[in-house]
Amino acid sequence: MATLEACIKNNTNRKRKQRIFEFKSFGKSITDFSRPFRDNIRSFLDEYGEQIEQRQLTGAVSNNVWSTLLLCESNGAIFPLYTIEEHINDQSIRPFCCHCKSVGWGHHFVCKRRYRFMIPSYGDKQPLKDHDQKNSLELDESHILHGLIHCNGFGHLISINKLELDSSNSLTETDVMNLWDSICNSLKTRKVSVADVKLERSMESRLIHGIAFRSSWFGNWGYKFGHGSFGVTEDKYTVAVGYLAELHLDNIINDLKNTYHGKKTQQIISKYRELSETRLFSLSDLLQFLLEFKLSVDTERQILAPSRKIPKHERATFEEDIQNPKCLDEFLISITNSDCRWPQRRVEYSIDVIVKLLKQKNVAMSRHELRESARQFIGDTGLIDFVLKSINVLCYDNYIIRRVVNSLTKLVEFEIHEMAEDPKNIKSVSSLWKLEPRWPKQRLEKTAKVIANILKEHKIMNTRRNGAMSRKDLRNMASKYVGDTGLIDFVLKSIDKLSIGNQIITRMKNPLTRLMEFEIRDQNNEEFHEEDGDVYGDILFLYRNVLLGYPWWNSVSEASRVVLNSKYFVKKWEFEVKSNESMTLTCRVLPSFDELETELTRQLPPGEVVVVSPWITVGELREVAQYALRDTYCVMDKFVVSQIGGLKGIKDEVVLSCAVEAGAQVWVRGSGLDLGTTLRYEGYDGDAVESRVDCLCGARDDDGERMVACDECHVWRHTRCCGIEDDEGAPVEFVCGDCDAKSKSELLSQ
Repeated sequence: MATLEACIKNNTNRKRKQRIFEFKSFGKSITDFSRPFRDNIRSFLDEYGEQIEQRQLTGAVSNNVWSTLLLCESNGAIFPLYTIEEHINDQSIRPFCCHCKSVGWGHHFVCKRRYRFMIPSYGDKQPLKDHDQKNSLELDESHILHGLIHCNGFGHLISINKLELDSSNSLTETDVMNLWDSICNSLKTRKVSVADVKLERSMESRLIHGIAFRSSWFGNWGYKFGHGSFGVTEDKYTVAVGYLAELHLDNIINDLKNTYHGKKTQQIISKYRELSETRLFSLSDLLQFLLEFKLSVDTERQILAPSRKIPKHERATFEEDIQNPKCLDEFLISITNSDCRWPQRRVEYSIDVIVKLLKQKNVAMSRHELRESARQFIGDTGLIDFVLKSINVLCYDNYIIRRVVNSLTKLVEFEIHEMAEDPKNIKSVSSLWKLEPRWPKQRLEKTAKVIANILKEHKIMNTRRNGAMSRKDLRNMASKYVGDTGLIDFVLKSIDKLSIGNQIITRMKNPLTRLMEFEIRDQNNEEFHEEDGDVYGDILFLYRNVLLGYPWWNSVSEASRVVLNSKYFVKKWEFEVKSNESMTLTCRVLPSFDELETELTRQLPPGEVVVVSPWITVGELREVAQYALRDTYCVMDKFVVSQIGGLKGIKDEVVLSCAVEAGAQVWVRGSGLDLGTTLRYEGYDGDAVESRVDCLCGARDDDGERMVACDECHVWRHTRCCGIEDDEGAPVEFVCGDCDAKSKSELLSQ
């Protein structure tokens, strides 16, 4: 209840008892507001929010904060939904919107207010401390929900996570997404973008889900292609998804039959064709079946969670023997005191042979297999049988040897593991926060889990080689999941026998390469394996070795890159007024010819929505439009509407419904635009000269990917398209290919 306590502690001036709403029913219970978003948000906060003293929470006087308490019905946990109203002015730390810039809305005028909807990580005692000073608020993926909506109704879904509680009845990402969609519906949001960087372990969900269901995961809520990176258009995206979805499985088997992974690919396809009740023809059929099969397996595991889990090996010893293995001296004394007719020296030699065979095999060995292997070194089979029969749990040097019964074959097997580290030398993740409290514990823990998952999957996929991973490779992989590279570097620097869950991450220097490497292992020294029937392992195999495994020039590889370069999706809401007493209009400002030629050179931004009575006059519409525009945009703070386009010559006393149809867009002309302010465009960075993008891939505007500007022509291009790898730093001096060729041509002509 730490988050709830923090909320109540800061809300000391409450005049009424704060209400608590049930999480899953809250979205359906919100009033269906009928005004534009800028008005609806105020009504929403008055009805469902409780204002909190902003100084104590954010440290910024210009920000107002409201709290709405939500109840998780399954376990009674209470947590707040915060709504933060940020006022944008010349003193704002970050007045421009990087999300608008990336999704193609950089030409929108800067709004006076924007609203953040946030559900922090459960248990965070300081959920709303001021992150904006270091811009970590935009990079913090630990929030259960983080959405931003400008007062003109255009917004961005920044992060969605499941709510992990102590109880098994947690809230899923789907539950949180339903809440967000209900809020947007009720408040009459116009458009909302989302960057689909959702990852299933190390797989890009938009590629897997896109091929299986021909849409992003967010498509379940109506989000469609919005903006592509590296010159990808909606047509290219649609063609790529369709091509991959319809790819025939028999063609995949034939294309990969002579490759290293061809045989396993065929085995996976054949296995699920046999399991499926319907015929699996295409890659879409296969991935759809795998995802649904995985969901049913996960559901079954949750249902059976309280019951006893059947392990691969059943222990053949008593619990006290497992917890207290015998050391070699104790073992030798116990068997020599029994009916043992062999000298202690021969018994000890036999144990040494058995240990070496188990270490060499590195997997559990059946009694028969171990007996036959030991016969090559020990001639006396009677001695071998006696030693094997006597071993239950034996500690030998730095190893533990156990006798187990395989639950599948019912045969006795022997397994060997290294002894666990001394607990005194193992650090927990929480100890990192004591070293550097700059980052919240939740972010440190999440970053550590990301690193652990990467190392675990790397070890699974590299069973024939050393499972260690270099610092550079690990850092590059982690940066796809965690935006703050400073946080990643700190965690990697601090790792030294770090305990994460049931795993231990160690750091060591490779004696050959002299590079720092990281490795993960289970605390019980058990190896990580992809088990037969592991659906996730099969999906991961197909993702890496089919979708990303074709040669780069192949059509499959090209189509996969197109889908991966399409991560911005947008949902659009149509504003409908159900009452005959109101009508909706969109008022779009049309600047003068001189303003368009010299100052407002970008694409005209969308108009502002107003809801008016059909019985008002044309003159009253001018006043309504003027108030709406002044209330919304910084550049229009003193804008004066002089004319409604198309209505010139019509007297102000004429009733509006006689001159304009409901739902129409009307052009607004006037004077007083503040062309001297830097708060002009959401995608404007404040430079005197606006940047121009003209990349080889076809991109003509900033798409959020890393770029570099030519020192000669000052045109921006993607670093990747210029041959600069993602893990390389941008060069201090850079000249594009066109300018370089031009310079060489001029030199040759002299």
